[in-house]
Amino acid sequence: MNNTILNLFNNPTNAGRITKPSGIADNANFDNTAHVEFSIKVENNEIVDAKFRAQANPYIIAVCETIAEMAKHKTLDMLMIDDILVKTALNDDSDVDINFCIDCVKNAVSDYLEKLAKSNKQKA
Repeated sequence: MNNTILNLFNNPTNAGRITKPSGIADNANFDNTAHVEFSIKVENNEIVDAKFRAQANPYIIAVCETIAEMAKHKTLDMLMIDDILVKTALNDDSDVDINFCIDCVKNAVSDYLEKLAKSNKQKA
């Protein structure tokens, strides 16, 4: 495990849950050894904050920290995160499947969009 991963694991700045999130989602990996929850705050179509909670190994926690940072200050239509970007940011090329983490933040965006559509439908 490299120093970048250890530093992110030991000093996460985005751990926790947003109070009154705009969108929230949780995912587990294929064998249920890791569980991740992402919450996001959206204002004017921009993710202004992203937080995560994880029950996982240090690598997955570092991945979640990286994804939360990548999501911040992105408009919803510009949110492009994939495993290559994350692993590059972590300076790591291991074969660990991190797509469930990436899917989790994307599912939080979907949750927000569903809530927004429902709210707009009720207003009409």
